[in-house]
Amino acid sequence: MRALLLCVVFVSVGCGDNALVIDESGVDETATTEKAVIYGTDNRTDVYAHPDATMRQRALQSTVALIPASALDVRTPSNVRVRSATLAQSQGLCAGQRFANDPTAAFCSGTLVDDDLVLTAGHCLVTAADCASTRVVFKYAKASADALEPITTDDVFSCAGIVVRAETQTAQGVVDFALVRLTRSATPRFTPAPVRRATTALVTGQRVGVIGSGSGVPFKIDTGGSVRDPGAGLSFEATTDTFGGNSGSGVYELDGYSVAGILVQGDTDYVRQGSCNVVNVCRESGCSGETIVATHVALSALCRADPSSRLCASAPRPMTPPAPAPAALAYQGRLTANATRNTADQVVTLRRGQTLSAGTCGVPGAVGTGDTFVRVVSASTRRTVAQNDDGCGRLSFLRFVAPADGDYVLRAGCYADTACTGTLAWEVR
Repeated sequence: MRALLLCVVFVSVGCGDNALVIDESGVDETATTEKAVIYGTDNRTDVYAHPDATMRQRALQSTVALIPASALDVRTPSNVRVRSATLAQSQGLCAGQRFANDPTAAFCSGTLVDDDLVLTAGHCLVTAADCASTRVVFKYAKASADALEPITTDDVFSCAGIVVRAETQTAQGVVDFALVRLTRSATPRFTPAPVRRATTALVTGQRVGVIGSGSGVPFKIDTGGSVRDPGAGLSFEATTDTFGGNSGSGVYELDGYSVAGILVQGDTDYVRQGSCNVVNVCRESGCSGETIVATHVALSALCRADPSSRLCASAPRPMTPPAPAPAALAYQGRLTANATRNTADQVVTLRRGQTLSAGTCGVPGAVGTGDTFVRVVSASTRRTVAQNDDGCGRLSFLRFVAPADGDYVLRAGCYADTACTGTLAWEVR
């Protein structure tokens, strides 16, 4: 049954990073707006078994499950356990239904789209209290037919606040999205998925894929869907095999693997067969289709409220100072014993993480004749931290990343006790 969505809200909501609560009795069932159905063949596939390597990567690196804190046991940080009923138990399934023994801990799905931003459906997280009681979990997937991917506390995140959200029905389509900020950055451990920014609609028949936790189970990938109705700009309809719990799932355009939409609504999941339930199956052209909100709708709201340099083309970006002009030191060398004596020296001050490039080649202004040798010595320890002999033929080039703030001595000389001349050039970035 299709749900009716109400008011539009764009808010910034804060909430604390509460400690996880262990609920020994299991997890409460949480209602979701999205309902779904199988169109034609059931194309849902566990992550480990899906043939598309890019979609597997999106599943393990960019997809998240929204799970109540009470459903996670974190007493062993290296082995977070999920507490929930099985799919067969929670849905009263008949024998022989797929994924019957899977856990059903997730109530919604989402996608990492920036270092600390997750895109999901607006009806999944409405209030600060919803945010506080929810954990955002990566790697909620099966590693094999009988085992889940190992989950540690590094894979579990808390919700710091709802940056923007909306939940409404308009003449141009459904608007239902939320962008949620995490309490810490998920990168570089995980990788944000690319997001489609274009406002143009997808085309009828275009192939799309979806990743998420339908009915709360570990991530499933479906790449058998297609666009049925491109819509009027805000949302579109597709034939993805998705269920309650897929709310907020990223819907990918499969020609570029970018997130084109957010799954929010659909048809009935299960139908009665005697005394138990089975998956509702429709023809590819039957039932009502799954409703997907276009990503540009959510990005537009984000870029007005809290611009992201990754997602908003007009957002202020960190200024990159122009690279300084290379510095240079001309020298003549002889009997320098691999630039350890009788050298031409230059002290360079570096900050931690800065890169020093230096040589008689490889840097603008660098030249040399003979067999040159370049060395970098820490001024504090007097130990060599980088050196090069034949970086470009018989000339020298090195690149050194400073491990700590401090002074470093560039020493220009010649190989062994040969004679050479050159201009040692260097630059710091």
